[in-house]
Amino acid sequence: MHAGFFLLAGCEKPPAQPLILPAGAEPSSFMFNERGTDYFHKGNYSEAVIAFLQAKAADPHAGEIHFNIALCRHMMGQKNKVRDSLKLAKKYARENPEILQSPFYLQYMQGEG
Repeated sequence: MHAGFFLLAGCEKPPAQPLILPAGAEPSSFMFNERGTDYFHKGNYSEAVIAFLQAKAADPHAGEIHFNIALCRHMMGQKNKVRDSLKLAKKYARENPEILQSPFYLQYMQGEG
């Protein structure tokens, strides 16, 4: 069973950790975000992104969720989709420094205005 975990987790260390939603977040988006975070920490990025997409469906205006989707896409090797998710994270960041000052965010968004 442990070998499967290592296959799912891969060799790359995540460049960031998933963000939690702020207090007062829509309850189902909070639940799905927590589920995605649990999957992420287990190295199951495909299930994590599904949970984060469910969180986004419940609250499409939470920058943290878009950040988490970008993080999963990065870990899954879908680098071409990361920047789009990070643009939405910025749009809905509400000046959250965990998003806007994250080295992961800055790495992808260098040169973006």
